[in-house]
Amino acid sequence: MPPSRPAFSSLPLDKNGPAGNAWGLYGPNDELGALNMITPDSVKAAAQDIQTGDRVSLDWLLNHPTFPSFNRPEFGWKMINRAHPDGRKRIVNDDELHINTQSSSQWDGFRHYGYQKAAKYYGGRSQSDVETSEVIGIHAIAHSGGITTRGVVLDYPRYCKKKGIQVNALSATSISADTLKDMLKETGVETREGDLLLLRTGFTEAYVKLDNAARKELAAKPPQFLGVESTKDVLQWIWESGFCAVAGDAPSFEMSPLVGEHNAPGGIWKGEAWEEDMQGGGLVHQWCLGGWGVMIGEMWDLEALCDTCERLGRWTCFVSSVPLKVPGGVASPPNAVAIF
Repeated sequence: MPPSRPAFSSLPLDKNGPAGNAWGLYGPNDELGALNMITPDSVKAAAQDIQTGDRVSLDWLLNHPTFPSFNRPEFGWKMINRAHPDGRKRIVNDDELHINTQSSSQWDGFRHYGYQKAAKYYGGRSQSDVETSEVIGIHAIAHSGGITTRGVVLDYPRYCKKKGIQVNALSATSISADTLKDMLKETGVETREGDLLLLRTGFTEAYVKLDNAARKELAAKPPQFLGVESTKDVLQWIWESGFCAVAGDAPSFEMSPLVGEHNAPGGIWKGEAWEEDMQGGGLVHQWCLGGWGVMIGEMWDLEALCDTCERLGRWTCFVSSVPLKVPGGVASPPNAVAIF
């Protein structure tokens, strides 16, 4: 059995490393991070959530967003007829894909985002380490069996509707730790170590309502999207809830832009001993991916999932997700399904 997470106040575990790190918790050469919490016993326990047999895909279409933000390329696909040598068509086809793994539903692996000031990825690996070896590649996660665990579902738009709060997923607004705690309390779910958080913000629902011109305009603007608040309180809640991974339908899980006044020097971190470490932005990305080995899922399609949760009156499910087995891969489509 893997060790339980120590108190949040005990971080960083590696005192020579950057703020918040849990390096060494699962051994000096670990490549699975918090996914070590997924064990045969935890999978069997999660499988108890399979009661009705309802299945819901959690992947968005690979060609969505039509025009990706963050200057990423569009999805490319073509079908190729496997013609006879003389040129006559056969009833046989192949197809080819061109995809940036950050351009639609994705898992951020541990090579995607590290500590910016310390210039280290999960476990203290350097940029040179990931460029000259396959260490902490996403293939290791696929080889371990992927992410097969209990999903805990939080639906922010439904929560806000009950509270009379306006929601705009296409804006630089954030969800605080107190709100996350209250949402969880309303579900009646008690989290346990190894759970997967699934958080709906309403991004995919809002995006599909845009016409083509509006989608182009959105991609051309600096990214501004609803997400969790980039604060230590949110990170403490993630850590203490025991989540082995977190995923949402927003483009960056935490509020975009990742870098701004909310994490500028002398801003909300004023007086903190580790303020300087956070100046690169992406606090949640830095601590989750670089510090703890907690994978981050983004732009998942959670619409049907939340509809099913509401219909069944329950907010947990079994989730199976196996990333592409790309040696040294940075990220991957999730290939995820929820089973109730």
